[in-house]
Amino acid sequence: MTHSQPATPVDLTASLRGTLKAVFSPATTQLLQEAVNAEPNFKNIANIIKLDPALSAAVLALANSPFYGQSGKITNVQRAALILGNNELLRIALSLCLQRNLSAVLSAHGFDAFANWRVIVWSAIGAELIAETLAPEEKETAYVCALLKDLSLLMYAATFPEQLRPHVRQPDFVRTSQALTSWQDMFPQRHAELTADLLHSWHLPRPMLETITAHHDIDRLFDYSPLTQAVILATRWAEVEFRDDPVPDSLAQLSFMLGKIGALPQNGIEDLRTRCTARFHELCMAMNIHEQPLEERLYSHSLQSIQDFHYQTKEVESISGGQQAVAQCIARHLRWNWNCQTSEIILYSLHSGQWEHFVFDQEMLTASSLAANIADLPLHLGATLPLRHHGEILGELRILALPHNGHKAEATLYTRLLSQCLHRRAQTVQILEIKAELLDMLPAGVALLTDAGRIVRANPRFEACLGKKAVEGQLIQDILRRTPHAPVVEGWVSFLDNPQQNNHCVISCDLGLTSHHYAPCLSLSSYKISTAERSNILMLIQDLTEIRILETEALRQRDFLHRLLGSMQDLVMAIDHTGLITYAAGKYADFLRGKNLFSITSPVLTYPQSWTIDALEGNPQAIEVQLLLDDEPLLLELLFSRLPSGPDHGLVVGRDISSIRRLEHKIKQQALLDALTQVFNRHHLLPILEREIARARRTDESLGMIFFDLDKFKNFNDTKGHHQGDIALRELGQILRRVLRKGMDFPCRFGGDEFVIVSSATSHPGLMAMCKRIQQELYALYSGEITLSFGASLLEEADTATSLLERCDQANYQAKSAGGNTIALLQSQG
Repeated sequence: MTHSQPATPVDLTASLRGTLKAVFSPATTQLLQEAVNAEPNFKNIANIIKLDPALSAAVLALANSPFYGQSGKITNVQRAALILGNNELLRIALSLCLQRNLSAVLSAHGFDAFANWRVIVWSAIGAELIAETLAPEEKETAYVCALLKDLSLLMYAATFPEQLRPHVRQPDFVRTSQALTSWQDMFPQRHAELTADLLHSWHLPRPMLETITAHHDIDRLFDYSPLTQAVILATRWAEVEFRDDPVPDSLAQLSFMLGKIGALPQNGIEDLRTRCTARFHELCMAMNIHEQPLEERLYSHSLQSIQDFHYQTKEVESISGGQQAVAQCIARHLRWNWNCQTSEIILYSLHSGQWEHFVFDQEMLTASSLAANIADLPLHLGATLPLRHHGEILGELRILALPHNGHKAEATLYTRLLSQCLHRRAQTVQILEIKAELLDMLPAGVALLTDAGRIVRANPRFEACLGKKAVEGQLIQDILRRTPHAPVVEGWVSFLDNPQQNNHCVISCDLGLTSHHYAPCLSLSSYKISTAERSNILMLIQDLTEIRILETEALRQRDFLHRLLGSMQDLVMAIDHTGLITYAAGKYADFLRGKNLFSITSPVLTYPQSWTIDALEGNPQAIEVQLLLDDEPLLLELLFSRLPSGPDHGLVVGRDISSIRRLEHKIKQQALLDALTQVFNRHHLLPILEREIARARRTDESLGMIFFDLDKFKNFNDTKGHHQGDIALRELGQILRRVLRKGMDFPCRFGGDEFVIVSSATSHPGLMAMCKRIQQELYALYSGEITLSFGASLLEEADTATSLLERCDQANYQAKSAGGNTIALLQSQG
């Protein structure tokens, strides 16, 4: 079962318990109950195993493995129990059940089930082996505790896979020490405590629950019982053996702690690792758990071998002299370890930002090159060993071949350890080298002094400014006395003697009146720096000749930008975090400066939030606003850019779009309205009619239409002229706009002197009244010289827009036929 959203801290345990019941079979629960019994019942164990043929076959396969050294084949569970013992048989069956129930669920959600079970199984076997010495009577309990300790993590992965997957940094997410994971903050409590809460429902004894709760508490190892100590050490052991970046010192530390609590065998930790490896290999085969590739198994190497390679690669971490020195050291290791007389070393350089390619023959560097991408380097036909740290490519080692397959695992271990050292070197030595190089390249003089003024370290520019060499170890006041800048020494000595003065800045310029040689103007700035160990002074010297040139250039650029902004048609404003305009350029600069942008503008569109700096800054698109000027409003498009530094919060550019909007409005009106009468044109009649028909049928309201034209209009045009005819049409349009209901009646010019009115929510009397009102208004203007003939109808059930228009046209024809200046209402028969 899975959830799209993680449970709250209150019901997380309940959610995981639900998954626990859904995932685990009854056989698993029954085996666990037997495991926690003081005297497991063989008959119950055998019956549970027999009910599951797959489990029975897996148990027998493990019982017949070389690990148990049986001369004859074990063919049934009874025989297996007799040979192995009830406790061993129970542990095997429980391990197989747990792994089989969970692996399918984890794999289905995209997790690496094998990687997690490798860590779990190793810690369970390790806990049992350590407990053989610390608590022999509880070794089976130690195995079960280590097997179950990460149950909450597995249940969380099965319940909330979508939430967990993006945060997992390594496939075996059960390795949860603080340095190895980034998702523990997702849990409302420590996962060990959560596991104990889950297992409480399975009635595990309190000592087992306490052991599971403490399985990561390595800092208080010696405060716990022998059972808990065994599980804690086994947990750390598994984390060390299966790390992507091996830490040899952790194995040595583990060996030390085992010795301190009396659990280290006579032959040392290697004896434990060998026994654990053999048992782990057989159990993985029986549980169908895929082991890591041979070359990636840390446990396949002896502690001595791991430490040898560790000490070799540590040499690389602290080496100085650049990437060539590092490559020479690596080439020497390749010759020592695997007799590789020729090799190619590829390393990434932080100094150049490129890949450096070194070719060695014997001890000699025969060629080197640079490439922006590692793929641009020549292909290599031999063996390639990548240098990779947490997925980051650091370089490659290229050799002709390894003498035999066994060396591949050694070479892989070497490159894994080497990659760690190269990564640490890049973060320490290389950074320090770059900083030292930058210090030497600085155009300003920099020196570190003691609190008495003695120079500890100075860059070349510092010496050049003073005209001296090898100044380290000398007092700065003595050096200054021998230069044209001697007058500043008195103030400098006063700065040294005054504990309340933390900085001292002075400008010294030699006017050349008494000196035979020109001395540049210098700015000398000194700062007292105190730490817990010592007090020092940082001194900076800068040639003001260069500063004056830069200042002049900056002023020139400032004036140019000011003229440029002043000539722009757009408004340019700088505002603080409240919206106060601190700078303005453009036509309205004087009006804008000192006002609050959000007080003198208002958005054209309605915003869900208030009109403040957050609304402006949070919108990546231009915002259209109305600027309230003294004479008339101005429409602007505002674009905001955040200023990275300085007292101003951001830059606002306002583009005047008033003329654009006026033009848009005019174009829209021309496209929508008849130019002469200012009512809708014929192009918009059909969309309006279809829209109103749909609305009438949706709301079950009536809809009417009036089709009318002018009587005697041709004669009027002929006698009065077309200009007067246009005036009459324009005045008719004004009548329609004045008389009709806004938003309910829609007048359209159909063509020539013909007009159509679409009238919503009306009736026959309503249509008659509307027609008469229009007749009266026109008569008042022209006293019957021109009149109107109306044809009207209401929408019928079978009508379409076309049929309604045709019926109104027919009604208009009837009105005209009756002599004009009349109103005809027409509906279909029936």
